[in-house]
Amino acid sequence: MLTAFAQPVDNAQQTFRAVLGAMAEPLLPRALPVLPPALPGLKAATAALLYTLADQDVSAWLPALPDETMSSLRFHTGMRVTDLPEEADFIVIAAGMPLPDLMSLKAGSAEYPDRSATLLIEVDGFGAEQVEGSGPGFAAPRRFGAAGLPKGFWTEWQSNHARFPLGVDAVLITDTHIAGLPRSARIREG
Repeated sequence: MLTAFAQPVDNAQQTFRAVLGAMAEPLLPRALPVLPPALPGLKAATAALLYTLADQDVSAWLPALPDETMSSLRFHTGMRVTDLPEEADFIVIAAGMPLPDLMSLKAGSAEYPDRSATLLIEVDGFGAEQVEGSGPGFAAPRRFGAAGLPKGFWTEWQSNHARFPLGVDAVLITDTHIAGLPRSARIREG
């Protein structure tokens, strides 16, 4: 069994606060306060988010991962794993993977828009300015870029935003940092 957080409760609470902050201030990269050991096939920051957000009440779609990684995630989180991204509450997109069709994922309903999927997308890094974001959580429009995003991501995201208040949310993940991307964020490329 692979190790998770050294202090499971405290570390998960710190990570959860970082995720809340990242979603409240979209596209503003922030360091995660604590990282567990990396799991084979996933970045340490991705493991931190799964240990924090996943439990027995959620389902996740994961890329093909080593058995030891899957066993550890199931043991430490209790999450259910699904074969179809359309059924998942959390969808992990490892570095270099193609993006699933965002329109096919859980988007919530008029009564329960919060019952939607969240994408956890691994990227190579933040920095190069690709887009300008605005909307709730932006004091002013913010320039942002992420190296290694799946092809066509920003175009897909604009279609996702058009369904607001329905749609999916995303967290972009480097080795040590995250950037929140709620469905309410308006994106302009260039």
